[in-house]
Amino acid sequence: MGMILSWLSMLVFSWRRWTAPIADSGREMDLPLRLLRGEVLYRDISYLYPPLAPYLNSLLYRVFGPHLDVLHCAGIICSVLIVVISYSIARRILDRTGSSIAVTAIIVLCLFKPSGNLISPYAFAALYGMIFSLATLLVSLRYAETKNDRELISAGILIGLAVITKQEFGLASAITITGTLTFIYRNQWKFFVRNLLGAAIPAMLIALPVYSFLIWHIGWRTIVEDCHLFYTHLPASVVFYNSQRTGMDRPFLSILQMFGAEAVAIAALSLVVILSDRTRKTFIRLIPVMAGSGIVIAAVAFVSGTQWDGSPLRALPLLLVAMIVYSWRKCDRNADAALFVISVYSLAILARVSLRVPSGGAFGGYFLPASLILFCYLFTVALPRLAGQWAENEPVVKQVRIYGAAILIVTLTIMLIVFGIRFRRNYNIELIAERGHLYLPRSSGPVIKQAIDYIETSTQPGEQIAVLPEGSDIVFLTARTTALRHQIMIPGLMSGSDEQTAIALLDRNKVQYILIVNRPMREFGLEAFGRDFYTNLGGWIDAHYSTVAVFGGNGNPDIQIGDRNFFVKVKKKMNTK
Repeated sequence: MGMILSWLSMLVFSWRRWTAPIADSGREMDLPLRLLRGEVLYRDISYLYPPLAPYLNSLLYRVFGPHLDVLHCAGIICSVLIVVISYSIARRILDRTGSSIAVTAIIVLCLFKPSGNLISPYAFAALYGMIFSLATLLVSLRYAETKNDRELISAGILIGLAVITKQEFGLASAITITGTLTFIYRNQWKFFVRNLLGAAIPAMLIALPVYSFLIWHIGWRTIVEDCHLFYTHLPASVVFYNSQRTGMDRPFLSILQMFGAEAVAIAALSLVVILSDRTRKTFIRLIPVMAGSGIVIAAVAFVSGTQWDGSPLRALPLLLVAMIVYSWRKCDRNADAALFVISVYSLAILARVSLRVPSGGAFGGYFLPASLILFCYLFTVALPRLAGQWAENEPVVKQVRIYGAAILIVTLTIMLIVFGIRFRRNYNIELIAERGHLYLPRSSGPVIKQAIDYIETSTQPGEQIAVLPEGSDIVFLTARTTALRHQIMIPGLMSGSDEQTAIALLDRNKVQYILIVNRPMREFGLEAFGRDFYTNLGGWIDAHYSTVAVFGGNGNPDIQIGDRNFFVKVKKKMNTK
């Protein structure tokens, strides 16, 4: 009941406040509609992920109409699926109360975190891929319990779907079923190979035809070298971005923060034990542990500055490795393999953020559900058991479990209230447009609303416009169109010939209005479109278009991308002979 109330509360608090405009959101809105009109993915529209998600959303548009509410409903349904699947996974290692707490943590930190929620994800490919991978984890757990071949076939189908949705989720799913079979058949390699093929064949029957068709129909160069579907030929900007996500840009600092996070977790666990067993023996043993943890935390915070939020989740890779080793050594193949399987999945899915695990939000929410279940297991099962053995006092087990659960419940309740207030306070600019009703952030909402009003009064429905370097949500919400192949102009993805193609298209289609949005690309190593990257396209626009309106930034026509004030410049094509 608690997790249901949490989900309903966060849904109400965040109602229509899920979409953060400009960054990524426009692609998710407009791309399926362009496919519905007959454009071809990869050839006509650049896209870095496999094809399932945009074509599925295009089908939703065909059935229900092109409207933001369609995507929001898809996100809400997906959130329910995540809750149901996560609860089923949690019940393998937790009781009902512990499972409810774990799923509530997933609801608060993953589904509805204001800094990035899963109702309106940065990429529906990530959302759908997450569901397929979590479902693979669930059927892997079922196979460990039943040894039923149907579960292997189901796992294979889910892996295949994940592979054609978003690559890393397919890889994590494959590692999960492989780890499950390794645990069960650790000394029976013939059974291992036979059962692994039982999952691999359905996966290949789904994935191989899809990728073969894409390469045959679209071309190897476009799929592999231009859209990077196999993570090859990556431009320096994408490598830079991924190094920041993984923590490999500053690996030693990332590792230091990981140990700092471990100190936070040790201090929290020690506090639970002290509150539960207030004996002199406990104080003598654990006060030095807490003091040492405090020194480590202070040192890491001093060195890291603002780059570390103090979250214990940064230590998850260390915890997961320990759980994998423990469950492998302590459990024989006939025992419950749930702890091992969940730990393997959790570590595999965290690979992309291994040294810098985020605390949910726009990027981390897709990788954390299983780890949060294990975190609750640590507080409500593993710690009480360990404390009871250490104190040689059975009542301590119950006390530690109560205090551990209480700390988690209080923390999550506070987060739920704070996040609800943030949604209401920060997303308070109502926008009712042709294809969407939502609340925009107060920091950028007034400017976006003015730009949308201008486009609606200055152009006709269906007219082509361009929004650079990204912001196709303005195109979608106003029922206008765009024909540029790159909807998000990430530095390095376009070649010089791609710039010339974009220029020719804008000129040939007589695009009258181009909007320049203050969207710095610092996370890709460069800042300003037209100045730091794609200077040919930016220079052509400046030579052929004049600024007719500036929303935000005090209306300064010379304001540049990277300014601290959000703005949208409207440029209109000059009348030339």
